[in-house]
Amino acid sequence: MATKTKKLCPRVTMRTCAEKEPIICTASNVAKSKTFKTKTEFTCYQNTSDMNNPRLAAQRMVIMDCDGIQSVGKSWETKTYGSQYMVGVLDKETNEMTLRPASLINLKPYVKSFEDEDVKMEKEMSYGEKYKELAMKFGANRIQKTLRGKDRVKEMESNTLDEAMQEAVASVDTSNLTEQADLHNNDILPPINTEAKSLDDVFLITDLITEAEIAALVPFTTVLRACTQVHVNAWREQEKYPHFMLSRLPVVIEDDHLAHLYLSELLYISYLVTLLKLPSKSLGNKKTSFPNTPSVVIDNMYKKFTSQGQRDGKLRTSMSDKQRNKLIAHILALTLLVDKYCVRYTELCRDTGVKSRVLSDTYRSMGCSINKLKGQQDKGQMVAVLKLPVKLPPLVLRKGGRKRE
Repeated sequence: MATKTKKLCPRVTMRTCAEKEPIICTASNVAKSKTFKTKTEFTCYQNTSDMNNPRLAAQRMVIMDCDGIQSVGKSWETKTYGSQYMVGVLDKETNEMTLRPASLINLKPYVKSFEDEDVKMEKEMSYGEKYKELAMKFGANRIQKTLRGKDRVKEMESNTLDEAMQEAVASVDTSNLTEQADLHNNDILPPINTEAKSLDDVFLITDLITEAEIAALVPFTTVLRACTQVHVNAWREQEKYPHFMLSRLPVVIEDDHLAHLYLSELLYISYLVTLLKLPSKSLGNKKTSFPNTPSVVIDNMYKKFTSQGQRDGKLRTSMSDKQRNKLIAHILALTLLVDKYCVRYTELCRDTGVKSRVLSDTYRSMGCSINKLKGQQDKGQMVAVLKLPVKLPPLVLRKGGRKRE
């Protein structure tokens, strides 16, 4: 029976060395055959700001260049006394293997533009925002409806807070405000020439009604020019026009151009009053709300005093409190032009549904003085008078008019 000989393995002496620590690199998404066909360069960077600090000394970054594609790996781990990676180097002549501790770094392809955008998005979005975005894209309809309902509640709460802030601002004494408050008036009030030497130069008709709108209103002003008191009484019963407009008809002006401008101002006031009284649900119905009205007039009014936005996947037309105050200011500026800068606006409160104190504050903001008549026939009538020089106090913001449905 043959005896099995035991193969002897050469004895290897092992020793450790920690002079130059090697780095083991693993590259993901890089084909091995492609990597070794071309020249591959590795570059290592180490934080040398404070080598006595083990946390800073362990910060390394390796960059691999292969066919113009960069792969980057980072290592911020400090040395541990537990298990770690070792690299053995065998000397075949002396059968001595040297073990050296090594660090493992995983290299990933790096695209600067995409990675920077992803990191920026991750930093800007919170966990709740990420969850909401995923739920709106991939969640069930019930979850999406719940999230949209929460958004509407937050929007209503923010609007309520804005209204409370406006009421608080209105109750504050604004007599000592700086020029910043006067600059804020320009966002709501129409252009006012405070250096005008004549009352006719304080408000320009072209700043309130464009030339295209005036030209488009010629057929309508021609009909109003030929109306009689019988027509006015019929319109008053039908409530076709505001009482402020009907009380100034029929017009007795010999000059055709001046009569056309005067009637254009009255017609434009009636259009603005109609827009002011529209409920929010009817703002999008332009044709039904403004029948027999030039399209250029409708488009300019909606451009100035309304805004559009997406809500529940549909395009909605809305009017903010600021736009509503701006609309009221334009109506009052036209009334000053119509009545030659002395306006009785009590009937205007009934036409617009706006409270008298709101109209009084807006007239004062445009430089008018407010008086209350005391005669028997005119008892309770409020009058706004514009005088020179025009001095604009800070605008008092109030939530004007009745509540919108």
